[in-house]
Amino acid sequence: MFYKGMDISFLPQCEAGGMQTKDLDGTVMDPFDLVGKYGVNAIRLRIWHTPENIKHSGGYCNLEHTIAMAKRIKEHGMKFMLDIHYSDFWADPGHQNKPKAWQNLSFEELQAAVFDYTKDTLLELKKQGVMPDVVQIGNEIRCGLMFPDGELPNYSQMVKLVNAGIDGAKAAGDPDLKIMIHLDQGGRYFYLKEWFEKSFQEGLKDFDLIGLSYYPFWHGTYTDLKETMERLIQDYHKPVMIVETAHAWRKCEDGFIDEIQEKIAGFPANPHGQRQVVELVTSILASLPDHMGQGIFYWEPLCTPKAGVGNWAANMGILDEDGKAMEAIEAFSFDCEHVERDKWVKVYDPQPAAVQVGQTVSLPETVSVLLADGSIRKEKAVWQQNGPVSCTEAGSTVVHGYVGKEKWPVQMEIRAEKKLSDSVNLVEDPNWDEGMVRWQVQSSGEEVIAQLFPEFVDPYPAPPLNALRVECARHFSFRISQETVVTKAGRYCLQAEFQGTDTTGVDVRLFARYGEEEKELVIHPTEHGFELYRIGDLELKEGTVTVGVRIDAPPMYGMMRRFSLVRIA
Repeated sequence: MFYKGMDISFLPQCEAGGMQTKDLDGTVMDPFDLVGKYGVNAIRLRIWHTPENIKHSGGYCNLEHTIAMAKRIKEHGMKFMLDIHYSDFWADPGHQNKPKAWQNLSFEELQAAVFDYTKDTLLELKKQGVMPDVVQIGNEIRCGLMFPDGELPNYSQMVKLVNAGIDGAKAAGDPDLKIMIHLDQGGRYFYLKEWFEKSFQEGLKDFDLIGLSYYPFWHGTYTDLKETMERLIQDYHKPVMIVETAHAWRKCEDGFIDEIQEKIAGFPANPHGQRQVVELVTSILASLPDHMGQGIFYWEPLCTPKAGVGNWAANMGILDEDGKAMEAIEAFSFDCEHVERDKWVKVYDPQPAAVQVGQTVSLPETVSVLLADGSIRKEKAVWQQNGPVSCTEAGSTVVHGYVGKEKWPVQMEIRAEKKLSDSVNLVEDPNWDEGMVRWQVQSSGEEVIAQLFPEFVDPYPAPPLNALRVECARHFSFRISQETVVTKAGRYCLQAEFQGTDTTGVDVRLFARYGEEEKELVIHPTEHGFELYRIGDLELKEGTVTVGVRIDAPPMYGMMRRFSLVRIA
């Protein structure tokens, strides 16, 4: 069976707030009838240990609410996945807090509590006639679970806690129950391979399914997702599911993703773009060999935007302000048995070219085309302009063209800039040729690794271009900065290049502090090449200014280079 699922754990809370769900034509429908009409055949629910301990939870997602929701799932003939967080509230890469009831337990007592809680929860669901088909032992546990006891890099203790959950699930006595391990970073094989290899070395017990979170604005490209899942299947011979995915249906100031993340995701933040993402992720799963891709779950689609309330509900669900379904719901009618693997899904525009006035740019002969199975194909581009493009004036020029028989549009932006003023870069040793002596570094501990990586660029053998790589195996903070002196007041530009990995809870910022003022720019890392980040409107007076980058994040890596603070002519 291929799961076409949704996580609708928020539903009781939304219904209590008066939400009604409506079909595409505005007809009011029961939410289970609505999603079932369009092909949804599975529901995922999270369960928190004692959410009443957390005021913001409203007491939802406890055992009582879970049983009530599970009965609705079974009444509608759908499969049921239970996501045990082992926490009183959210558990994710940045938050894995033990339940209050377990705070003072010894490690041995904690193991016993995990076993008993898992077993007893499942036995009560079984007693109520709502036994899940799949149970997750933790939620997004790539960083560990139940901190600090199960926090990585202590794989030994983490594995013992996970094993206690696995044993508790098996003790419930249902041979049909499937046990899942769920990690984030669905498109990043190197993180997942390390987790599984070290966990198995520490004695991780057998389980049935690999569950992954894949948000395209955080977790790599669609091709990364395809290749990661293929390699995991080859390595561990276990089926894979995407148990969390989503995309925005609009841009809004208080929404969950911004324009940079929209660009990283590769599809527009509108209702059709949202549908395209769901269909593409489903298609990639269904294209995996030997039916080893067993389904997807959209995370929290049944929520409505409310005035003055931002975050997820503002633009990530599939209901509009009136509770009416948008076209993404039709993606769940996807025919998983007849996947058009070679269907073109997206044509990628070439990267914009940045040049100085007077230079010329050659247009690429081919561009990349994304297929429905997640693979990339190179196709010949036909441009409206023949030959190189001459940049005689400052400004942006867009050259148009097309690809393929259906003439898919493609364009390339060329940005011609006047040279910045000849004033010197106020950042001293921006290439770290002298090491770190001119920089101030602060971090949360010795486990934070910061080291220089040289890259040799043309003309070889020129001196290497250094990048500073920062990473840690657990949640960490890092700050690198330099205080410099502005001798001439005016408008300045601060910029740096950055690449790295992103996920829930990653916060990276380029900043400039002068006097009592500070300007900062949020950085959304992507590992596919360095991206330039720029604060171009710094009005600085004579005096000192501190510039740099700060990071607060769960395990990730970031690389930075080419810092500059230059007065603009």
